[in-house]
Amino acid sequence: MESNLQGVIKIKDDFVSFYDVDLSIYKKWVEESCVKLLLLIFILLITGCASASPKQGEFREWQEEVKLNDGRVIVVTQKKKCSSGYTGKEQVACIARETWLTMNLPDFSDQPITWHEHLRARVINVDQGNLYIIGIFPTQREYYLYQQPEPPFVAYRWENNAWIRIPFEQVPESIYDVNMLYEGIPPPGIKYLSLEKKASKEVNGKPTYRPWVKRIDPKRKSNFNRIKSL
Repeated sequence: MESNLQGVIKIKDDFVSFYDVDLSIYKKWVEESCVKLLLLIFILLITGCASASPKQGEFREWQEEVKLNDGRVIVVTQKKKCSSGYTGKEQVACIARETWLTMNLPDFSDQPITWHEHLRARVINVDQGNLYIIGIFPTQREYYLYQQPEPPFVAYRWENNAWIRIPFEQVPESIYDVNMLYEGIPPPGIKYLSLEKKASKEVNGKPTYRPWVKRIDPKRKSNFNRIKSL
């Protein structure tokens, strides 16, 4: 009887010991899994935040339909380099300080035409057989880079297969209407900006835009010279 009792006690001790080991392994597995899960959540959050707003030095690219004065609608590829900084009103994560525009206009060149400046293009248009671009300054830094012109616009004309900077007085009034995207970059997710989409309330059709945003005003003066230097 005593030997049977000792056998039962031994079996019981072995049983408890077996489950003690298993619980210890399970506890360790749970702890490791929780750590891995938290790490994964953290990585996903960081990645999501990073993709929601452009990073320093990131390039944004899209295609945009532009209507010319002669009735043609061309597709312009815009590429812009993003940089954080002060706009003159607020600190923002993305200022499009550098712009590349590429377009196909066979009557001006048999090769794609590219314009590359530290400006934001407001107008691409034609008048009397000439092709023009009018740009504005993203920030005060570019205003000083281009020698503080007044009115605060920089104009170019396509001549002999090159963009030539011209005095603003040489820009014909017939192309003063802004036909490009008003903002520096389009809303998130847009890769192709049609005329219809560009005219919508989500883009250029916002009722809050002032007249000088929609049309070049030769009497307009820059506010940059009254802002503390960057």
